[in-house]
Amino acid sequence: MIRILTISLLCSFSAIAQSGAGGVFTFLDRSIFAGSSALGNTSYIHPGPTGAYAVQNPLLLSDSSIHQLEISIGSLGDGVQLLQGSYGFKIMGKPLIASVQSVQYGEFTATDSWGTVLGEFTAGDLAINIGSQLGSFKNISFAVSGKLINGTYESYQSWAVASDWVAMYSVAAGPDVALIVKNVGMQLTTFGNQRESLPTNLLIAFGDKLEYAPFRWTFVIDQLSRWNLGYQDPNLVNVDPVTGEQTQETFSMLNLGLRHLSGSIEFLPTQRLHLMVGYNFRRQFEMSLPTRRTSGGFSLGAGLYFNSFQLHYANELRSLAGRMNTLSLSFNI
Repeated sequence: MIRILTISLLCSFSAIAQSGAGGVFTFLDRSIFAGSSALGNTSYIHPGPTGAYAVQNPLLLSDSSIHQLEISIGSLGDGVQLLQGSYGFKIMGKPLIASVQSVQYGEFTATDSWGTVLGEFTAGDLAINIGSQLGSFKNISFAVSGKLINGTYESYQSWAVASDWVAMYSVAAGPDVALIVKNVGMQLTTFGNQRESLPTNLLIAFGDKLEYAPFRWTFVIDQLSRWNLGYQDPNLVNVDPVTGEQTQETFSMLNLGLRHLSGSIEFLPTQRLHLMVGYNFRRQFEMSLPTRRTSGGFSLGAGLYFNSFQLHYANELRSLAGRMNTLSLSFNI
């Protein structure tokens, strides 16, 4: 496993990864675990009794979550299924987290250029991830993850390798801060003749627990290497009634700035109950409608901790066609 991880990291840095949300394998930028989904994909700071949080930051793996198996399933409708499994373990005293993510996009109708139905085909993505803590220097700890990625769409297939790098500053008094670069890598084989970029994401996360109340907060500023996260919105096109000339409205600096920001709040009234809510400004802007308001950007969930297992549930608006529900089960083996 260590050899596979090393090869993945070396191959990842043999190419210059391009930043941005475009390209292939965009599913890599989030965890399917319900606890992470409920927090709006901001679970980079706070450790807990569930090892699945360490999928996005191996520094969150603790002794209590070693030998813990997590299984998550999410449904987005129209046959779209998301699955994840993770397991924490040690090799020669070093803690590691291994995970598998699968996204199945359902069945599609295959036709020729004249529209004749030829049958059906499926499409899906798969990622295998191994993460480990590297060490620490004073108050700064370091971790790395290696990923092997595959996408299969009908008869087209692509393989890629990528890595995540984490540096986290922790002190007894004051917020913890993590600097993370995600999905640095390259395609090994392409779907066609053109090599595409992976969704590289440079982000900073910071959070803390209130001293005299059972609340934790986290803020994340992502896509730091790509300022303009806007796009050409057809709802923001103005047409001159005289000349018919079309002009595209531009986004304000405040709008573009907020698209980088997401946050979450956790309420832990007891050791058995964990309530979570998250908010993502970028998702809210992208899912807004000119005719009505939506709950895009909001996510919420809960965690229940029993003696022999743990349950997490998340609900979030991932598409205007419906909401996504995710359920996760964790237990020690």
